[in-house]
Amino acid sequence: MSVVSVKVSQKTKKEMEELKEKVEWPSEIRKFIESRLEQARREKSLEHVEKVLKNLPEVKPGTASRLVREDRDSNH
Repeated sequence: MSVVSVKVSQKTKKEMEELKEKVEWPSEIRKFIESRLEQARREKSLEHVEKVLKNLPEVKPGTASRLVREDRDSNH
């Protein structure tokens, strides 16, 4: 594992020390970082999808309905 250091205020550090029996800080911080990374990856993927969709040509209104109807009528 790698080490990551974070600076916090003296007040925060004191409160963390007072609660160290109830909160396992390293585990909590790791979980938060992993969760935040997952959220950032999802946001990045969504931005990519939106960019791809933005570059697709527009279709006329009713095209989806027409294509679904044609597919149903073709006895697939």
